Formats: sequence, structure tokens, C-alpha cells
Amino acid sequence: MRYRNTFLLLLSVCWGLVFSSCTPKAPPLPNIILIMADDLGYEGIACFGNDSIQTPNLDQLAAGGLILTDFHSNGSVCTPTRAALLTGKYQQRVGLEGVIYVRGETRQYGLDTSVVTMAEALQRAGYRTGIMGKWHLGYEPEYNPVNHGFEEFYGYVSGNIDFHSHYDNAGIYDWYHNLDSIYEEGYVTDLITDHAVDFVKTHKHEPFFLYVPHEAPHVPFQGRNDPAYRFSDNEFTYYGPVEDRTRAYREMVEVMDEGIGRLMKTIQELNLEKETLIVFISDNGAERFGHNGELNGSKGSLLEGGHRVPAIAYWNGKIQAGRSDQTVMSFDWMPTFLALAGVDTKNLDLDGIDLSGLMLQNQSLPPRSLAWRYRNQKALRKGPWKLLMSDQDTSLYNLSEDLVEHQDLSVEQSEMLQQLMEEYEAWEQEMKSYQQKTN
Repeated sequence: MRYRNTFLLLLSVCWGLVFSSCTPKAPPLPNIILIMADDLGYEGIACFGNDSIQTPNLDQLAAGGLILTDFHSNGSVCTPTRAALLTGKYQQRVGLEGVIYVRGETRQYGLDTSVVTMAEALQRAGYRTGIMGKWHLGYEPEYNPVNHGFEEFYGYVSGNIDFHSHYDNAGIYDWYHNLDSIYEEGYVTDLITDHAVDFVKTHKHEPFFLYVPHEAPHVPFQGRNDPAYRFSDNEFTYYGPVEDRTRAYREMVEVMDEGIGRLMKTIQELNLEKETLIVFISDNGAERFGHNGELNGSKGSLLEGGHRVPAIAYWNGKIQAGRSDQTVMSFDWMPTFLALAGVDTKNLDLDGIDLSGLMLQNQSLPPRSLAWRYRNQKALRKGPWKLLMSDQDTSLYNLSEDLVEHQDLSVEQSEMLQQLMEEYEAWEQEMKSYQQKTN
């Protein structure tokens, strides 16, 4: 009897091993690296048509990845785009339609911790999470990235800092490790790269989400060898004292590209390239001195130059090289990343949509209307049609024929104009239930 029981036990163990070996294993969670430039316009890098700035590493990503030619930031300035990007929602839903300024009433506000961010959702799914660079979603400790799902934060919380002294535009020192202000010598772009590379090396054996929001090429104009000029005890200008701004701006973009190359090389050396999705975007269009190509408008404007920006998605062996002219927004990345990580998003009430079918199988996105609002400007996009409204004017453009927004069709296409105005009004009515902290 004892031998019979032992035999049955061994038999059950063997069958268990057989069945467990036949059970398909879940695919490994992909690593995700999200890189965002600051104030980089649509034609700000070589692979998007710039012939005066050298960006070989971004060009390499573009050559092997998917170039999104109709990608848009949710806002035409810093804070709202970052709020939408990290929450997958219109920035109006989280009260951050405008900029959180270093001075004044808005300084007390930030991204509420009750809102689930992509970092928080991915952390719950088993990811190690880090942010290296610019935050700009709240100065107060309660709004710090570590309270929004990021395990590790190196960077600054304001809109821009001196690339060398690390003082912000109010003369306040702004360089952090998590909640602690720290002294760390170095050029901001290089420090961001250093910490990004260290994060990847530390977490190479586990799934990670790394957010790399660069300061470049946001002002002040400073290259690696330009002097520091912002300190707590002196007066200074917003743009800085550098006379050759063209040279400094070019260097700021090229050093960022160099850092992205270092990060890519680290991924390759650790044999993580086939396991890692890399996305590169910008937070809004360039200022007038930047490079928006032929687009009309610049940072702060709801003309195309204010929010149509470069975007690249690269994943070796997963994403086929090519170009897509489908309309994509910043808030689409959160549902995309969560879908790739197998996270259920039904209860998150996201406004963005999952782009994984577009990236991996070249599937078409469903038709939708997209809205923008900033100060006295309002816009709605539906297919090729774009409605643009301000206190002074209402106009309608067909972007498939008029990307530079020169030919107003509001009279000839009055029915389309009325339809889009009604859709915009419905969107604005929906947003009225959310209190705006910034404007």
C-alpha cells in the first residue's frame, strides 16, 4: 500500500510537470523608455528635415523605427502636455491647462496624487520606474515624482534651470534626488544622460519604465562650455548672456542627441534592444528662434507650429521601419504602454487610445476628434479638418491640402465649420466640470 501511494504521488508530480511545461508562458514585459525634448519644433532634428543640426542618433532611431508625421503635443506649452502625457487624459481633467509658474499663485499647485499616472500603473504591474530630467508638474513636495509612481528621480521641478548652476528663473536652486535637494556638478543634459544610463544598468534584469524629459533645447542658451549665469544673489535675463545663440542652440540639441546615443549604446551592450521600446517626442513646438519648418505659429500658439512636433517609435524586431501620417497625441502613450504591459485600463477613464496596433501591425486608428484649448485660443481636429478659434477670429483649414494654414475655408465649408463648432462646444461643456488651477 505504501509503495502504491508513493507511485501515485510520483505519477501526479510527473503529470503536473508535463502539463506545466505545456502551458504557454506569458511574454516578458517590455522595457519602455520615453524621451521628451523641450521646445523642440517639428523640423528641429535632421531626420525631420533640419539641415543645420546634426542628430545622427535620433536619425538612427528614425531609420529603424516608425516616424509619426502627424504627432501633436496636447498643449502648446510645457505643463499641460506633461500632465496629459503622464495621465492619458486631457490636461483640463486634472486642472492643468496652463503653465505652473515659478512665481505667483500657480506655484502652489501641481498634479494631484489621486490621479493615476503611467508610472504608477506600470509600477503596480511589476515595473521599476524612474524619471531623469524635467518635472514641471508641481513645486511642492507632495507633487514630487516619487509621489506619482516614480521610484527614482534625478532632475528639477521647475520649467527651466541654468544648465550649469542649476538655479531656476527665480534664482532658486533646483536639482533633486527624489525629495532631497542635492548639489551635483555638471551640464544638465549630461547629468540627465548619466542618471538614465545608470538606471538602465541597475535594472537590466527586470522590466523598467524610464522617463527622460530633457531640458534641451529650452532656454537659457547654454552649451557645455558656456558660463553659468543664474545665481541667487544676482540679476539675470531669461535667455542668458550668450551672444551666438544659433551656435548655442545647435549645441544644445546635438548634446541631447549625443546623450540619446549613449543610452542606445547601453541598451545594445546589455542585449536589451529586442526587449525595449524607445519613444522620442517633444512637449510642444519651438519658440520663434527654433525650427518649426514651414508650419505657421510657434510655442504657445494653437496653429500647427505650436503643437505638431517630431515623434519616433523604435523597437528592434517589433516595429517595422516606416512613416505614418495618422493623427496621434501625447496622451495616447499611456494607454499604449499599459496595453503592452498587459494592464487593464477600463477603470482609468483615459482619453488617449492604444497605438500598439498602429506600431506593431500598421493598423489604422479609429476616427476621432481632438481638442486643444490655451488661454484665448481653441482648436478642434477631425480628419484633415482643423477648426481654430480665438477672440478675434474663427477659421477652418484642410490640413491635407494646406498644412501651413493659409487658406481659411470657413465660408466655402460652412457645414463642416458648424459641425466642428458643435463638437468643440460639446467637448468644452464636458471640461467645465473640472476646476482649472492654471490658465
